[in-house]
Amino acid sequence: MRYRTALIVLSACALLTSCSPLDPQPDHSKFFILTPLADGAAPVSTPAVATSNPSLTLGIGPIDFPDYLRRLEVVTRASPNQLDLSAEKRWGEPLDKDFTRVFSENISRLLNTQQIEKYPWPVRTHIDYQIEVNVQRFETTSDGQSQLTARWVIKDGTGADLSASETSASTQVGPGESGASAALSSDLATLSREIADRVIELHRRQAPVNTTDSLRVGDHSSRT
Repeated sequence: MRYRTALIVLSACALLTSCSPLDPQPDHSKFFILTPLADGAAPVSTPAVATSNPSLTLGIGPIDFPDYLRRLEVVTRASPNQLDLSAEKRWGEPLDKDFTRVFSENISRLLNTQQIEKYPWPVRTHIDYQIEVNVQRFETTSDGQSQLTARWVIKDGTGADLSASETSASTQVGPGESGASAALSSDLATLSREIADRVIELHRRQAPVNTTDSLRVGDHSSRT
């Protein structure tokens, strides 16, 4: 009897609404991407940067990313030992690739050079500075904050270390469905600015300020 009743219900559903348990279910997925800095952006501590630096070649990478973030699902840290993966929110591309793409674009804009090489590059490619990044955290938390922690190293063209540091950034997640991606983009911009600022300092120490190939920062003095 129950079986017969179920058949009647399914038949009625199919006749009245053309529904079927075999019909594909609607996809409620929403896709997000990180956004780069606006054109003409300048590093944090430099009020003025040369309009162009066409001879400077930057090598980006390797960029090490946590495996738990190498996915399309948006990850939220619910507690120090718990991660929540969204059933509907997705990244438009794997987050590590999105991070690398936007970071490279930020560095290109901040240092006014189009000569960006992504790791691994050909052995004979000339690199002025290589930027390696080790990302420790890059997600939002359940209390509405984004969190970025990354260690980074700047090397010269031979692979010798010139400078190393760590950046921690956090932003309040704004309203709307894109609030998380906007907050993470802001954190990535902070990282990009700190690294670009350090590259400028290193470059100023190695090249005369009045040459056309050097990065100029007006009257701003380099930090020690």
